[in-house]
Formats: sequence, structure tokens, C-alpha cells
Amino acid sequence: MEVVVDGKHGLMTPDDGTTFQAYLEALRRNISSRRRVIVSFVLDGEKIDPDNLGARGQQPPGNFGLLEVKTADPFQFSVGTLTGLLAHLKNMEKTQEEILQFAGSGEYAKTLEKAEACFYGWDILMRAVRDVGTLSTADLKNLDAGGATVDVRIRELQEALLRYTAAMEFKDVARIAELIQTEFRGRLQDWRTVIEALGRHVARTSST
Repeated sequence: MEVVVDGKHGLMTPDDGTTFQAYLEALRRNISSRRRVIVSFVLDGEKIDPDNLGARGQQPPGNFGLLEVKTADPFQFSVGTLTGLLAHLKNMEKTQEEILQFAGSGEYAKTLEKAEACFYGWDILMRAVRDVGTLSTADLKNLDAGGATVDVRIRELQEALLRYTAAMEFKDVARIAELIQTEFRGRLQDWRTVIEALGRHVARTSST
């Protein structure tokens, strides 16, 4: 299997004697030692999740043709991610208002469609914040985000999402609208504060 890292060709893996999963883990360690982070893996034209390879992870590298790897500077990647999350929050605010509008007018199918998008939006936000925290070595248990730590905000959101998914499972449009109104509207500002707090942390660590 040929491996291309940031457009640079010439790296070949052993065809056998190891697994694809083991090779990816070794590659991650190598790239991390050079103070870079992996942004994406593309295997034979398909973007893959290295933590969810399934049976492919146990196959020898020789079973595949081309692995393309993109890396980034941790600071630049963190800043770019946080900037994108602020725009993401604006889109989520719009989605939540649409849920309330559709629920109020009795358009239940559209309400449920937007409700699902809203759930994934919050999940993406939470995962991205955790990733930036890891990359920037932030202590989320102690990093203040407007009167509560980032870790507390994450746990609060996880609990709210459990209530939200229960309402979605029962297609309870009234309950979904109630949760958006009473819980998730207010969390938008909380999470703007989380992103801003992480941004200040990244700026501090990059200057030391």
C-alpha cells in the first residue's frame, strides 16, 4: 500500500506482517512526534474513521492500494475549528427557531426532520470542543466558561441530549419544542462562551 502524507509520495507499507489498524496507530504516533495532528484519512478514495474500521482494521496493509493522509499544525487547526464552530452555532440557532415554528404550525414531519438535525448539530459541537481541548492540552475540568467549567457545560449538554433523544424516540413534538424553548435556546450563549474560553486558552498556549 502506498501512503501519501500532505501530498508527499514515496512511502510504502509492508504488505503483510502487521494489520492496517496497527499501521495507522504507528503512523499517528510518528506524526504526533513531529507536532502535527491528523485531519483526515482517505483509503482508496473513501474517507475513513480510524477508530471505526471494523474488519478492515485486521487486514494486512497489502490488501489496500492508497492511503492519503492530511495533517495540520495543532494551533492552526484549533483556531480554524473554533472559528467554524461560531458559524455552526448560528446555523443551530436558526434550526432551533425553525423547530419551534414548524411545531407551532402543526407541521410535525418538518419538526422531526429539523429536530434530528439539531441533535447532530449539538453532538458535532460537543465532539469538536473536546478535540480542541485535547489538541491544545486544555484542562476542561478547570477552564472557566462564564461561571461554569467547560467540563460542566459538556456534562450539562449530555444530560439535556438524553432528554431530547427520549422525546425524539417517541416523536413527541410538544416535548421537543418545550426542550428547545426551555433548555437549548439558553445553551447557545453558554456554548459561545465555551468557544471563546477555549480560544483564549489556545492563544495563550501558542504564545508560550
